[in-house]
Parts: sequence; C-alpha cells; structure tokens
Amino acid sequence: MKSLQRSMWAACLIAGAASAQSAVSTAEAEGLAAIRAQATQGMIAVQPWAQLMGAGRLGIGWLTSLPADGVVEWTQTFDTGQPVAWQEAWFSEDGLRQANGTAQRAVIEGYDPSRPLRFRARSRAISSFKPYKVAFDEPARSQERILPALARPDGAVSFIVFNDIHNRTALYQPLLNQAGAPIDFAVLNGDVLQDPQSEAEIAQHLLQPMAWFTARGIPCFFLRGNHETRGAAARRLKDYLTLPDGRFYTAMTFGAARVVLLDCGEDKPDTSPEYSGLVDFDRYMETQLAWFAREIETPAFRQAAWRLVVVHIPPDWRVPEEELWHGARRMRERFAPLFDKGRVHAVISGHNHKAERVAPCPDAARGFRWPVFIGGAHPLEKATVIRVDADARRLAIRCLGSDGTVHAEQQWQR
Repeated sequence: MKSLQRSMWAACLIAGAASAQSAVSTAEAEGLAAIRAQATQGMIAVQPWAQLMGAGRLGIGWLTSLPADGVVEWTQTFDTGQPVAWQEAWFSEDGLRQANGTAQRAVIEGYDPSRPLRFRARSRAISSFKPYKVAFDEPARSQERILPALARPDGAVSFIVFNDIHNRTALYQPLLNQAGAPIDFAVLNGDVLQDPQSEAEIAQHLLQPMAWFTARGIPCFFLRGNHETRGAAARRLKDYLTLPDGRFYTAMTFGAARVVLLDCGEDKPDTSPEYSGLVDFDRYMETQLAWFAREIETPAFRQAAWRLVVVHIPPDWRVPEEELWHGARRMRERFAPLFDKGRVHAVISGHNHKAERVAPCPDAARGFRWPVFIGGAHPLEKATVIRVDADARRLAIRCLGSDGTVHAEQQWQR
C-alpha cells in the first residue's frame, strides 16, 4: 500500500506542466525538465530547498510521500579525510517537533555564513502514531546540497529577482543563464504562483523551483504577490515555508546592503466581490506599515551603505490618480513616503508585466526620490531577471532579458 501511495504521489508531482507550458522552446523544455527532476521517487518526494531567514539562520524544507518526521543533517566540514560529524536541526512549535505530515521543515542555526554549508534531509515514515508509542520505518535521506559562503569580503553581495512567472517554471533556467555569477540568493518577487489550488500546484510551481535553485547553490526568499493570496491553497503556503518571525515580510542585512522584503497585499479592496468576504488585507497592511516605519529607524537600516526595497506591486508616481487600483494606491500613498523618509536607494518590483525603470519624480516636492526597477513577464521573450550587485563602495542594478538584452540599469558610487 505504501509503495502505491508513493508512486501515486510521485506521479502527481511529475505529471507534467500546465497547459500554458505545452508549447515551449528547447531552452524552456530543458529548464522545465531540470526543475521537475527535483520530484523524486521514494520517501523523499521533493528534494530539499533552502530559505533565507537572516544572519546565521537558514530554513530547509522538503516533501515526503508518506506522513513522517524530519531532521536536517548539516556540517561545514569538507574534505578532511575523516568521518564527518553531522549536526542535526529540526522544526518545532509550541513544544512539539514537526511530525506525521508530508511537508517537512527544519531550521539551521548557528552556522558560519562566511563558510560553505553542506546539508541533507532525513525522514522516517510513521506507520503507527499512538499516544505513548510511535512506530517508524527505516530512515530515508535526500540528496546532499552544498551552499557557498553567503558572507563575502568587502560587504559584497549579489542577488537576483524574478517576478510574474505565473506557473511558467520553464522560464527560470533560461533567465538564470543570463544572470551571471556569483549569485548569493534569489528572491521570488510575487506572482510566481497563479492562484494556487492544491499542494501539487505549490510543489510544482514553487517548491520544485526552490529545490532546483538550492541544487545550484542558491538559497531563496519567496515574497507573495497578489496572485499567491488567491485560490484554495493560498492559506497553506506557510505549511511549506519557514519564514522569519512567521511573516511574509522582513528585512535582512547582506554585507553592505539592507534589503527590505515587503508583502504587497491584494490589488483590490477587501470588499471586492472576488474575495467573497474572506480577506483582511487593509488591516494587515497597516500592521506592516507600522513595522516598516520602525525598521527605517533601526541602526541596521540607517547605517547600511545601500538600502533596497523589494515588493511586487510598484509605487509609481506617473499613473493618473483615477487609474490607480487599490493596491497600487496604497503603495504610492502609504509606503512611498516611508521610502523617502528612509532614503532608500532603489525599489525592485514586478506586477505590470512590462520591463522598465521608473526614474525619480522630477518634482522633488512630491517625493519619489528613488528609481523603481520593474521586471517583465511571460512569454520568454518578455521575461526578465533583475540582478543586484553591491559592496562597500558600489551598487549596480540591471534588468536582463532572456536573450541578454539589458532593459534597464543604473550604478551608484559612494
């Protein structure tokens, strides 16, 4: 029975792409196959993915084909010729370690980000879960993953941003091929999922790509766009992600850069009939605004050489008032003044499905004293990846197409 369950689970994950991906280029087909290879037969149904959680903390997730427990074995020892002493990490909440589900998580803490990290996941299927005795099958281990050192000399950091993939996971590899190296991490900046309806959709279009990036030594951070808040499975995303402080928004320091990652919320009012009275974003965004107002006063933010904001919906001073949708108005009227107050250097967004750079407003009295880099969207000919390179003296941002075309770029010097 268990082998049948495993086979059915794996078949569901490997089943094939959505209809939108049926006609793809050779590059896209190869990219899609590489990502689908992260879904594997056996106990480990999706290989592990790595999520950023801040300095010295890393979230690891993976899927199992049967209800199980989960532990991550990790080390920073390489090529010593001696047996490796693996340390263990897991996820616990309210005194209970995660168990008896198929979505597995662990949190690695206390590692040295200036050194590479090596890890693998381990799970045991639970055949019986009684109050005072749990029966486990033999443990299964994932493939091993190696992440390069995240902390580099001179405050250097390089990261890439994707947006508006809309389930077209075949786009990642051709775009990554244009991004260049090194890459310390990737941000999935919203609408990478298209209104998720099931765990299988989340696995195919979010978790497998994150596992694919991790296999290439690139940890990820996932930001919601307006489409990740829709669909029957939208409320299950946190089951698969290990987020800083349990929130979809955060701020992290990477070398010389302070990077604020904001959750944009929905693009229409809470009262819109499309939401069936089941959303509460207006109040949620007020909470996030209060948090961000505190963030821009912190020493970590104020003393950073470069201050960057990544958010799905762009704040755009050019759009006539009568054409603004609710989410875009909120970004422009509520968040943008805080971007000015905090003296951010640039904002990176998506949502509009058109690659461009929005220059600072020529009327200084209006604010908007920073550029907005907006990424493109499908098809491959219009899709983009945004690359950010920073160190103690220089910041550079480029928006690149799948053919290497530079759609927008800017450099700053200190």
